[in-house]
Amino acid sequence: MEYLTKSELRRLFAVAYEHNRNHHMAMVVGLWHGLRVSEIISIRGAHIVDSQLSVSRLKKSKPTLQPIHVDSDPLFDESPLIQMAENRGRLFDFSRQRFDQFIRKYAEIAGLHPDKRHAHVLKHSTAMLIWSATNSLGMIQSYLGHRAASSTLAYLREVDAMKAQSVVCNMAI
Repeated sequence: MEYLTKSELRRLFAVAYEHNRNHHMAMVVGLWHGLRVSEIISIRGAHIVDSQLSVSRLKKSKPTLQPIHVDSDPLFDESPLIQMAENRGRLFDFSRQRFDQFIRKYAEIAGLHPDKRHAHVLKHSTAMLIWSATNSLGMIQSYLGHRAASSTLAYLREVDAMKAQSVVCNMAI
């Protein structure tokens, strides 16, 4: 499974921001909270209280309570979610299939590799951002709501693959 670098996230979010602000916000929420598409589209206004998002995770993961990410860069600012929450109903009124369609479209426009044109890449990107900042498996596990470390380890296979590629690229014969 692939993840997006910071520059790839910027390109993707810029395209989404240009095309549809609601789609963009759903993607931002997915990134900052490490969510699956089904978790994103099930968010209701009632899940946002005191600038925090409460997520009932799926696949037997633990629920999480995380702060809404406020950023001076509108591409990464999640604070509009607070105003959206006044609605109290579903904040993102589209299906999983529709989410997959628009993220593929925006990723293609942004020039991302075809292997990175899917919604779950956001959750992997969250894991890799945490890893690059902390090198802590436990932090990733806790943030993503994983009950077992083995679930979290699946997200870190990419680190080993990247290291192996770097070693091979720098080998001299």
